[in-house]
Amino acid sequence: MISVSIPGGNYYVSMAISLICLSTLLTWCVLLARNPDSREWLSEHRRLGPTLMALLALAGGVFPYQHISAWVQAQREARADAARRVTLDAPASLAGVQMPASTQLRLATAGQPDTFISARFPAPTPVAGIDAIGLTRYQASTPGAAQAWSLTTATNQRIDGWTCMATHPLEFRLANGKPQFAGCHLAAGNALDERPLPAGAWLTSRAGEPGWLVRTDGSEALGVDQLPLLKVELRLSPERKRLSFEGLLSSEATLGEVTYPAGTRVASAGAKVPGAQAGDLLFSPSRGRSARRAGGAEVPAGKSVLQAPGGEVRGVLSNRDAGVLDVASVRLGP
Repeated sequence: MISVSIPGGNYYVSMAISLICLSTLLTWCVLLARNPDSREWLSEHRRLGPTLMALLALAGGVFPYQHISAWVQAQREARADAARRVTLDAPASLAGVQMPASTQLRLATAGQPDTFISARFPAPTPVAGIDAIGLTRYQASTPGAAQAWSLTTATNQRIDGWTCMATHPLEFRLANGKPQFAGCHLAAGNALDERPLPAGAWLTSRAGEPGWLVRTDGSEALGVDQLPLLKVELRLSPERKRLSFEGLLSSEATLGEVTYPAGTRVASAGAKVPGAQAGDLLFSPSRGRSARRAGGAEVPAGKSVLQAPGGEVRGVLSNRDAGVLDVASVRLGP
């Protein structure tokens, strides 16, 4: 969403009054030029007439003054922006990137190419191991924080074992002045544990933390442990081994003796969950829904079922004991 600054109500009132005064003054001037009676009245009121005209001119001048000022400011900003846009006449090395001639740069400081904010290449150019057509640099928001790069590409790119979409920028963070791949939207063809990942899933890595985080937010379900899940978060090791996950059932599913409704939260059971063993799963029905056990007993919202991957129920816990945050509602649609 683009933010738009809207003037206060007083602005429109003052502009309306100014326009009325300006129109009145211009109408009066036309009457003075065409109507002898108007000129006679003005000659008979040598103090009142000029005073009224001066007041109308003063109030009416606000309207053209505002528009002229805005036009002058726009021209000033356009000249400043033009001064910060340059095209390289010859190849150059900037920020460690070999840029070809005809590269279009947008600078932070006019006359200093090394301060460029963005670069648009005339042809795909090798940058950080991929063929990029554009580079955007983001200045660090706090002292000592790493800068970030966004690279746009013309085609899908393969990097660090992942295939990234060309329709979204590839993200990089700088460590010791060198760009390191930090994330992208995955293209079709990526797989995890021999299962395809949906196109458009977001891949990211956290600064200072090894491994990857994959998020799927679309309407296409992802099978995890034979469970169809939406809005999945997969935490992976640097070797792309699954460490943990969580998501929402896209449809009703049964594991062992328990049947869960769509929208049930499913997650890897952490070590802090009482009675949990490695590989166990935690199921938490959403508010207003209940899971059903084979004997007919229900597990209502506010409770979580701890199960082994094979279906054995290890226990039913309160969400508080299971470390599950209760939410008011769950929406399955994108």
